[in-house]
Amino acid sequence: MGFLSQELPIAVKAAIDQISIHPSVNGAATTPCKDKQDNWAIEINMDVPLPRDARDQGISATGVKATEWAKIVFPNSFPAHAPRLFLRADFNRAHPHINPGKPGELVSPCIYEGRLDDLLHEPDWINSIINQLADWLSKAATGELLDCSGQGWEPIRRDSVDGTIVTDISNIRKRIAKAKNPISQYIRYEYWQSVVGHMGRVIDESTLYSTIGEATRHFGIGIAERSPFRTNFSLALVVSSGTKNTIDVYQPDDVDSLERLLARAESYGCRSGLENRLKEITENITLPLIEQTLDVTILFAVKRPCNLIGEDSDIELIPYGITFISDENRRLQLTRTSVFPLVLIHKVSQQLLAETSDRNFNQAERRKEIAMIGCGSLGSKIAMHLARSGHGPFRLYDKDCFSPHNIARHAVANLAAAEFMLPKVWLTETLLTQVGAQITQVKNPLEDVISLLQNKPDLFAKCNGLIIDATASSSVQDALCMVRPKQFGAPLLQVALYGRGTIGFFGLEGKDRNPRVDDLVAQLYQLGLDSSPVGAALYQATNFDRINTGQGCASFSMKMSDAKISLFSAGISERASQLLDNDSPKFGELLVGLLTEDGLGVNWLRQPTTKIEILSIGNQSKWELRIPVALKDQMRMETEQRRPLETGGVLIGHINWGRRTLYVTSLLPPPTDSEFRTDEFVLGIQGLKKQISTIEKNTSHTLSYLGTWHSHPNGGGASGKDRKTLAQLTRERGNVPSICLIYRPEGLLAVPGPVTNS
Repeated sequence: MGFLSQELPIAVKAAIDQISIHPSVNGAATTPCKDKQDNWAIEINMDVPLPRDARDQGISATGVKATEWAKIVFPNSFPAHAPRLFLRADFNRAHPHINPGKPGELVSPCIYEGRLDDLLHEPDWINSIINQLADWLSKAATGELLDCSGQGWEPIRRDSVDGTIVTDISNIRKRIAKAKNPISQYIRYEYWQSVVGHMGRVIDESTLYSTIGEATRHFGIGIAERSPFRTNFSLALVVSSGTKNTIDVYQPDDVDSLERLLARAESYGCRSGLENRLKEITENITLPLIEQTLDVTILFAVKRPCNLIGEDSDIELIPYGITFISDENRRLQLTRTSVFPLVLIHKVSQQLLAETSDRNFNQAERRKEIAMIGCGSLGSKIAMHLARSGHGPFRLYDKDCFSPHNIARHAVANLAAAEFMLPKVWLTETLLTQVGAQITQVKNPLEDVISLLQNKPDLFAKCNGLIIDATASSSVQDALCMVRPKQFGAPLLQVALYGRGTIGFFGLEGKDRNPRVDDLVAQLYQLGLDSSPVGAALYQATNFDRINTGQGCASFSMKMSDAKISLFSAGISERASQLLDNDSPKFGELLVGLLTEDGLGVNWLRQPTTKIEILSIGNQSKWELRIPVALKDQMRMETEQRRPLETGGVLIGHINWGRRTLYVTSLLPPPTDSEFRTDEFVLGIQGLKKQISTIEKNTSHTLSYLGTWHSHPNGGGASGKDRKTLAQLTRERGNVPSICLIYRPEGLLAVPGPVTNS
């Protein structure tokens, strides 16, 4: 093609040069020239391998020639946008994978499942498009564009159509699947005319009306003046020949008039039903103005011989719009109509959101309820992530109101709501419903959840998905810990951020609430002691970490950017989504997230979790001791190593005075001056006081000395010396709760001190 004009843009010239040497191209039919839209175009001849029995005739049984003419139109924006491809006007339109067009126009083949713009930017550039065109023509010649036995039925292509209709496709299909005989029924419809054409939606797929009188009694037809889009209320018709009638002939989408629409209805076996409904419309509807228009949508529901490509249904919904223009009497006439195709779009649903989010969705997902305790910055974002992934329904609890500073990082961004300080529950509920999530209405959602649990301990008994505590409140945690396992219908997940959003906590309870969230928090405290990055965020907070949000004692909030909360909430939500889709780990889960130094991501560290052994201490006002089985196993191993001598050490952990609970988080080894005997273990003091003081200082007294432990390799209870030593240690510690834990083959024994004994 050395005859190319010098006016050709460089990119177009390069593309044509590549096309000219493609193996399937045997020459140009014309020289490059500009069309009426000032786009460059070229016509080429494509070699098509025909089936053996069609080679002598030069044309296949499907109407494809051995040499096919094709036109390639390069838009002015090329190479940013791909060229458009056209075949001869008399090319057989009965093939699948052909874009809509009118008879006499050039045929536009759909050669690629995705966007040609994206295909153009693949490594093979323009060759990728010519390869797809050659493959399309080859399959068209052999009748293999539609593979019902493997790929599935190809629905009518509507890629270039401007008008759309949004509906719950699966809901309509379910209704049609039950209709063995022909049906033609009305549903409520709303549309508006935008700059790009007709935009419509089915308002309620669950209700179909058998007559127009029944339909118009339930809703009006006309313009909704108060709508910001100036929408029009109208009718949609669902028309089908029933599931007894399978339509296995692929037809070109050439419907552009009422006559052709009726002919298409006849081929689908439902012409009489459509004609009767159109007659009803013209006889019963008048419009306020002369020459006013009203669009009515037709939805053909056609049973195919196999499931549609990528779907689990064999019912194809094919939509068309009919524009009626009122006459001088403001009535509708079939002679004053135009017909146009519409693109069918799935309405927002849990299934659509789940599949878009790469989740396997099943009907059981619709019943997995999530209780969100705390609708603040972190909680609202987690709820939104889960809702957009198709999870729900949701129960929402939060007693706080939306303040102006919440605009900085809450999922809700509403200036008026902030200045009127509306409840966070209301705003979060509105946010979730806007993405199609279902909300379970609860009594007193604005009441403190602590009070709710006091009056109704089984508040979350019916929640069968996940209970998420995002309050970052120790008092809420204590209230949740008071609930018995049988009163929770789902696992409890606690999430929180620390240190200006540098550390994230994800604590999921185990089976039968063992470990419990407070056990996992105690484990986090120990991790803060063992890991300096975690400890810095947990224990080194200063006044510079908070911001004054107003006047008064409670007018403070932690400084933290929206971006940081979003980073952590994304990971938390993704893992929560996985838990909702699968079974929860038996021993719960503890994940600790660390913000990377550059602030671009989060590294989540999975910490080993274990079952907790629970011991009751004292006689009257009992205390509870909770120790991980992993630490008990450590005692057992040290006992076996020292046998027959006794051994022991120091218990480090956290004290919850309000709940009278001691959490053992680690064991300190015995000091070097300790004595190991067959009948006694004497704990040394060498460096012990300094070691405990360092732990308390580094953890801001969150972790402290709890007491001692020692072994009785041969069993037995506490000796008088054990009790005397414990009493002395308690006094030395200023009457801080202290215990003596004895490891025996028959189990642990907790000896109470003076404080825990009363």
